[in-house]
This record gives sequence, structure tokens and C-alpha cells, in this order.
Amino acid sequence: MKNEFKGRVALVAGGTRGIGLACVEALLDAGAQVAAVGRDTVQLQDLRERFGSENFLALQGDLTVAGTEESLVTKVLERFERIDILINSAGSSGGGQFVTVPDSTWQASFDLKIMASVRLLRAVLPHMQAASRGWIVSIAGNSALHHDAQMLPSAMANVTLLSITKGLARQMAPFGVVINCVSPGPTLTDRLRALFASRANEQGVPLETVADSFLSGTPSGRFCQPQDIARSVLFLCSPLNRQVVGINLTVDGGATH
Repeated sequence: MKNEFKGRVALVAGGTRGIGLACVEALLDAGAQVAAVGRDTVQLQDLRERFGSENFLALQGDLTVAGTEESLVTKVLERFERIDILINSAGSSGGGQFVTVPDSTWQASFDLKIMASVRLLRAVLPHMQAASRGWIVSIAGNSALHHDAQMLPSAMANVTLLSITKGLARQMAPFGVVINCVSPGPTLTDRLRALFASRANEQGVPLETVADSFLSGTPSGRFCQPQDIARSVLFLCSPLNRQVVGINLTVDGGATH
């Protein structure tokens, strides 16, 4: 898709690591101008040095704090004058044994995965609606569709994000705004590797045993790579996609059936 996105501007929340960073890389490679949002100033500076400043803007912001989204959107508009694409990839959720998961874990999952997305959607949608164009993809997760008792805060957030996506997609499609969701299966990011290590320690088993358990229901027998998810996001935001609206695209090697 080289140059397919030339002249288009993307805002990527959670764009400094993992799937969000893979989306930033893919969009830049396809010719877009990209603003990446993250909380870690060191990571943001690393990205500035890596991508330069011509087509890239690194923005520090904590989207769990109300009002941050308006400031971020204003900065993107000041720099690039438009926002065509929004990728909601901020946040991950904790988990554990249900009876021991504290309220703070549930609240943190809701604040970062849901409220951060809600705030960005509210801030960006009026601009897209006024321009009669826009593409939005939220990264959920297939924990919304599987019932792992150790991943319930994540499942709660992802189910909510799917509902928001489907409801808004129907409302905004007549205005030229295409909204979809992507739900990855286990994806080899730093977060997943840390989860492997934590569970291996809890269960007293080798790391490989935990990793294999995550693939037990995956017909492809492979973990997703962040780039697999980014390519799916690119399609949903590309000129190739005219009629895929309001879906939840599972990218998980066939685990969801």
C-alpha cells in the first residue's frame, strides 16, 4: 500500500509500543502523516529520532485524564490541519484470579481502555463528520469472545469497546465515517511476554509450557505479530475498504469460531 495513504493524517493512541507502534510504522510506510500518543517521554523521544519530523508528530499525554484528548486533537490539527484516521490502541488490562483481583484493576482497565477511547472519539468525530470522511479502528481483543476467568477485566473492557464500535458505526456511516474494531489473539508484544513470565512463576512451570497453553486452541499454531494486526488495520482504513462497517475483525489464527 505504498503511498495509498499519502495526504492523509492519522492519530494513533498508544502509538509508542506493541500493536500501536506497528500501526504507526505501517501508516508512515504507506505515506500517511502520523501523530503518535503515549505517556513515556523517553519512548516518544526515541520515535522522534527514528521517524524525523516531516511526517511524524510525537505527543505526550495521559488519556485517563479528562481534557487531555482536546489538547492532543488541537495539536494535531495545528500541525497537520486535519485528522482522517483514528486508531484507538491505548491501554491493556490486568487480570488474575477473580476473587483476588482488586477494584483498582477493574477501574484501571475501564479508565484506560474505555474512557480514553470515548474521550478521543468525542473529540475527533465532529471534525470527521464536518469533513464527511473518516476512518476509525479500535483495538479490542479476543478476550471479549473467549471466557478466560483470569482475563475478566480485559474481557469487560473489550466487550464494551465492541458495543461502542457497533453503535457508533451505524450512526456515523451516513456521514462518511467508517468505524470498525480489530480483536487480536495472543500477540507477541512485551506485555504478552511479561504475562507468560508471570504465569510461569505462579504455576511453577517453564515459560514454554505457558506459551504453548496460549496456542492450544489456535489452529494456525502461531502467535500473532504486531505487524499482522497493523496490516488488518491498514486495510480497514484504506481506499480498498468501502463497505466493511461496524465489524469486529478477529485476527487470531482461527481461534475464534
